[in-house]
Amino acid sequence: MSRKLTPRQAIARSFPTWDLPMADRLIKLLDHCGYEIVEKPHAEASLVPSVSDDEVVPHVEHSH
Repeated sequence: MSRKLTPRQAIARSFPTWDLPMADRLIKLLDHCGYEIVEKPHAEASLVPSVSDDEVVPHVEHSH
C-alpha cells in the first residue's frame, strides 16, 4: 500500500527541498485565480498530468 500525498505535499515535492511554504503560496495563488485542486478517485499523485484523447491538440505544420 502506498502513502497518499496531500495536494500540498505533491506540489512541495516538485521543488528541490520539499518547499512547503512555496507550495502554500502556489495553492493560495491558484485559489485567488479561481482554480481548485481536486483529487482523482484512486489516483496516485503525479507530476505529469494525464492527457485524454479529447485533450490532444493535433500538430499543424505551417507552410512558408
